[in-house]
Amino acid sequence: IILHHFLLFLYSDSTRFGHLSMDQLYRLFLTARQWEVPRLAALCERQIKIRLSIDSVLPLLRVSAAEPRAESIQDACKQFFLANYQACTNLQECEALDPRLLCELMRLNTAKAASPVAAAPGPPMAPSAASPSSPQVIHSSGSAPQLATSPGARSKAGQSPQAWCEDLQESSWHATSLDHAQALPASTLAQDLKRLLTEEIAPDFEVVVQDEVILVHKFLMVARSKYFETCILTSGMQESQEGRLVIDASWAMTAEEFRALLHFLYAGDEILRILAPHTAMYLVDASSFYGLTNHRLKHFCELCIKDSFNETHVLQLFEASSRLDVEGTQAVRSMALDFIISNFHTVCQQPALEQLDRSLLIEIMRGVADRLHPSPPQVQTVQLT
Repeated sequence: IILHHFLLFLYSDSTRFGHLSMDQLYRLFLTARQWEVPRLAALCERQIKIRLSIDSVLPLLRVSAAEPRAESIQDACKQFFLANYQACTNLQECEALDPRLLCELMRLNTAKAASPVAAAPGPPMAPSAASPSSPQVIHSSGSAPQLATSPGARSKAGQSPQAWCEDLQESSWHATSLDHAQALPASTLAQDLKRLLTEEIAPDFEVVVQDEVILVHKFLMVARSKYFETCILTSGMQESQEGRLVIDASWAMTAEEFRALLHFLYAGDEILRILAPHTAMYLVDASSFYGLTNHRLKHFCELCIKDSFNETHVLQLFEASSRLDVEGTQAVRSMALDFIISNFHTVCQQPALEQLDRSLLIEIMRGVADRLHPSPPQVQTVQLT
């Protein structure tokens, strides 16, 4: 089950933490540390701190004591233990702790009691989910504990119990003032997938556009596009047998536009950084043609085209979308025509208007006429008897 959740995170940048027990969360945390997945490790650590209770603190403290990679988890358990010292020491499981760890906890509690900060009010107690009579630390704001830098992570080796407890008090009582979202490493899923494309890491399929060979990955193309799923997985198709797909020249798809499409397939919303109006015009209906799993690409293309409309360029876009026999350009054409009609008082002064075909000029004239003089509603006559 740990491997399943680990792989699920690698593929989707998330997993079902609510389905994991505390022991499983801890093992997933260690796996993330071992394979250097810092975001997953931070998410597991936050979940452990949120769900830490009287019932789970001692087993977790015991197993983390001998694991150098779990120092932050052990520090969180020590914080909890000291904040709930009486309740924890009354548990039978406390007798199973290593004597050296027990001595350390006793020294830390003594130092905490002697520390000036110890007089500050601590967090109130609340019953744990597992045992109604068992206390659990809840912050004064009523929210779950926030992920903060652990005292062990920032203390130097050999730090005195007094200094450790001062750090503990500061991080524990004032954790609610921290923004735990900033402590989590940012998601890198889109960048990691895009790197597969840009650096051509282990590609296993070829797409030929305008005689240019573009290397891609079957697993991602199949997951993101029904069109490529059919080409790649249908055993009888030539593309599946040869590991290569040739984009027909009659599709009016250039290599630049196909690379923009791949950028969306691999990196999602990052296409907004490179999407240009002339590229968006060709890709506006790609989500339907290539059977993408959502219509975000179409939405982004429509926004890009609308934002690019101005009196200087709208006539060229209107003419190009009227001339191209490409599925999806009708939406661009309708948006351009609506802009021309709505802003005809300025568009009509552009020299490009005189270069339009006669049929396009007539269509614009009719649109302007309908906007200026809408057809009056038909009056129904009633015959009196």
